[in-house]
Amino acid sequence: MSFRQFPATDANGDDYIVIEFKDELAATANTAADPHVRYELADGRHLVRDGRTFRTSGGELTLTT
Repeated sequence: MSFRQFPATDANGDDYIVIEFKDELAATANTAADPHVRYELADGRHLVRDGRTFRTSGGELTLTT
């Protein structure tokens, strides 16, 4: 398991840190849509990625990188 952090901003200009978790052992299949990568905020909320946009599963927060 590895991770990286990168900054993102919401519509109000507030800053957040997105954490990307990657399961390196399971990712050896090298599929185009890697199901072994997940994104979260520091408070544990899961994010769904769509290009450079991330949103919470309920849609209450949308972030751009």
